Amino acid sequence: MNKQNTSQTIICLVRHGETDWNTLGKLQGTEDTELNSTGREQAIEAASYFDKESWDIVVSSPLKRALETAQIIANKISIPDIHMNDELVERSYGDAEGLLPEERLLQFPDGIVPGQEDFEHLRERAMAALNIIATEFMGKKIIVVSHGGIIYTILYTLLGSAFNNLKLHLKNGSINKLRLENNTWSVEFYNKTSNELIPVQKNQNEQ
Repeated sequence: MNKQNTSQTIICLVRHGETDWNTLGKLQGTEDTELNSTGREQAIEAASYFDKESWDIVVSSPLKRALETAQIIANKISIPDIHMNDELVERSYGDAEGLLPEERLLQFPDGIVPGQEDFEHLRERAMAALNIIATEFMGKKIIVVSHGGIIYTILYTLLGSAFNNLKLHLKNGSINKLRLENNTWSVEFYNKTSNELIPVQKNQNEQ
């Protein structure tokens, strides 16, 4: 049997840190917004999870909010190069980008938004990117920094009917761990912050 087919590939999908548009509730999509101070703190927090063990590769969407998140993580874990993947950019929301929720409801009451990327196209793009990264870096431990729409779509696809909470809101800076083994994807956990994943260190007197 081909050993490559049985090797494990680990991918942690990380949603970028917060931006001012996130705070306001504006739809970002392909708009190239930057992290705010809270977003940078969230990236540092995420990095503290990855600093607990060795990782091989960091891959990022080229949009500023994802790339800066990736840079903060990569610097913390001493990975010098970040691999860029244009297919990891957020879903295009067309004419709705930059609008607040109430503005979107007012302008597009039927939910039809001109120029918005079709969900099935988004799903094909997201899964193609995931599989290309897994193939290129087979057997490695990979951190992939992307966006809520992309990560949600991947989780929705991999978990199928088990992913029944369609109102799940992926937190900024959240970590989602995937494993590829024997050509089969599994989801170990999703939408976890570093604080939720790292056990609290107790004082010896408390034990």
